[in-house]
Amino acid sequence: MVSTVRYLGEVLRSGIRVTRANEARRGDFIEAVGQEHHAIPAAVEAGAAEEARAAARRHLQHAASRLQDADDGFWTETEDLDAGP
Repeated sequence: MVSTVRYLGEVLRSGIRVTRANEARRGDFIEAVGQEHHAIPAAVEAGAAEEARAAARRHLQHAASRLQDADDGFWTETEDLDAGP
């Protein structure tokens, strides 16, 4: 179980590292991600569970699209990034 949790943690850290690097390349991504991140807790705080789920789903779909649309240079640059703590 511990090994599985460690593995999942590493996968998440790696994914976050890659998506942050992609966002840093594009100012419009930073703004879009900020808005997406804000929408999730705003819906939770409002007690709108379905809206929160939809906002989280939308964010994950947009994140996947941003990665799929990343140019070849992005993938070359991110190979050398450190995953960090």
